[in-house]
Amino acid sequence: MDASIVGMGLTEQGRHLGVSGRELRRQALDLALADAGLGRSEIDGYIMVGASFEDLRYLGLSPGFSYSLMTGGTSPTASVLVAAGAIATGQATTVACLYGEAYSSPHKKLSPHTENGTERDIRAYSYGYPYLYGMVGPAATYALAARRHMELYGTTSEDLGRVAVVEREYASTRPGAQGYKQPITLDDHQGSRMIVDPLRLLDCSRPTDGGAAVIVTSTERAADITDRAVSVLGGGTSHAIETWWNGTMFESMNVGRAARTALGQAGVDLEDIDTAQLYAPFTIAVLMQLEEYGFCAPGEGGEFVAAGHTGPNGSIPTNTGGGQLSGFYATGFTPLSEGILQMRGQAPSSQIDDPKTCLVSGSGGNGGVQGSWSHASLVLGATR
Repeated sequence: MDASIVGMGLTEQGRHLGVSGRELRRQALDLALADAGLGRSEIDGYIMVGASFEDLRYLGLSPGFSYSLMTGGTSPTASVLVAAGAIATGQATTVACLYGEAYSSPHKKLSPHTENGTERDIRAYSYGYPYLYGMVGPAATYALAARRHMELYGTTSEDLGRVAVVEREYASTRPGAQGYKQPITLDDHQGSRMIVDPLRLLDCSRPTDGGAAVIVTSTERAADITDRAVSVLGGGTSHAIETWWNGTMFESMNVGRAARTALGQAGVDLEDIDTAQLYAPFTIAVLMQLEEYGFCAPGEGGEFVAAGHTGPNGSIPTNTGGGQLSGFYATGFTPLSEGILQMRGQAPSSQIDDPKTCLVSGSGGNGGVQGSWSHASLVLGATR
C-alpha cells in the first residue's frame, strides 16, 4: 500500500475539559500540521470522523474533497484506508483525518436526536430493533458477547479482570492517561460494581473528551516531508452482518477477512507483528480479538493474558498506553495513535524495544443492530 502517516496531533484527553468537539478538532489539526511541518493549504483532502461539514470553515481548510465517515469505532482506522484510496486515485495528495468529541462537556446546540428542543432519548444509542426491547448501548452488546464466551469456553470474570489489570498497569505509568498513577489489582476488579452482567465497572471504558488527527500522504512524498513517517503496510475491512442471520452475532467480531487482507498486503505473518493496539472499550473485546487474530487459540484468551503475553515483557505487548479502558477513549484513534507512537519510538512510557510492525484494529457499529460488528485492521511499519 502506497501510504504513510506523516503527522499526528493528539490533544489533552480527559473528562470535563470544557472545550467543544469542533475546537478539539482544530487543536488536533494544528498539532498534526506542526508535527508534519505542513501548512493548511497543503491539505487537499479532509475526512471527518462523525463530525459535520461546518468544520471546513472553522478549521480554515479548502480541500478537494471532504468526507464524513461513520462506521462506529472502526471509523478512524478505516479513515486511513479511505485516505490511501483517495491518494491512489489522484483525488488528493495529503489527507487529514480528524476526530474530536466532548462527551463529558456537552454543548447546548440541538442534536439530531432531539424533538421540540428537548432531548427525547440517549442519542445515537436510541435506534435499532434491540432498543425497542430495552437493550441500550454498547455495554449490553459486549455483555452478551462476554456471557457467550463464558458459555462456550468457560471464561471467568477473573479472566476479564486480568485484562483490566494489565491495561491499567500500562496506563499507570503514562502521563495524561485516565489511570495514571492508579494501578489496580484483580481484587479491585472483582470488587467493582456490576454494570451489565457479567461486565463490572472495571471491565468498561469511560468516554473522554479529546481530539486526534493524522495526516496521510503517499510514501514517496512522505520521504520528502519527514524522516519519521509511519508506513501503512496493509489494511483490511470486514463486516459481520451475516452473523445476525446465522445467529452467531455475539460469538465473533468478524476479524478474519480484515486480518487476512491487512497481513497479506503487508506481506507479513502474525509472528512478525511486534505489538498490537486493539480497539477494546470492554475487556471481553481484547480476549475475542487475541483469539480471532490468532495470537492464541479460541477460548484461550484468558489463559494467554494471565501468562503475561500482552504485558510489557510478553510475546505481543498490547494496548501499551492503557487502551480505552485506562488510557483514554477517542474511539479508534486510541489504538491508532498509540501504534504511531510505538512505530516512531516516541511512546512516553512502555515503548517497545525497536519495534518494526504494529497491528492496529478498529471495531464498532453496535449501537444499532446489536452485534453487527464492523472491523478494520492496519499493519503499520516503522521507517526509523
